[in-house]
Amino acid sequence: MRVKVTGFVVAVLLCLSFSSVCLAQEQGYFTQLGQAFTRGVKNMVSFPWEIPSTIGRYDQKKDGNARAFRDMAGFFDGTFRAVTRLGCGVWDVLFSVVPGEQDELPLTPKSFF
Repeated sequence: MRVKVTGFVVAVLLCLSFSSVCLAQEQGYFTQLGQAFTRGVKNMVSFPWEIPSTIGRYDQKKDGNARAFRDMAGFFDGTFRAVTRLGCGVWDVLFSVVPGEQDELPLTPKSFF
């Protein structure tokens, strides 16, 4: 009888000692909600800047193409990136209330501000 009680106490203490380590690695619900919501709002607000930023990156390339073609390619790529950034922002805002770690798309840059 004494062995069963001692074993039970040891098992409970062992479980309690590891639970604090596991909980210390996870962020709280409101922290995750705040990060996802903030990231979403930043992406929704900054999506128009994606077009001139991408045009500027394409304009600086020295690949032998005419500047007009580089700027047109930058405009279309920037438009696609802007729509992607807006969609990611809306997704983050809408699903920030869902508990758990939300995976984000690897946008470059993560946000403009």
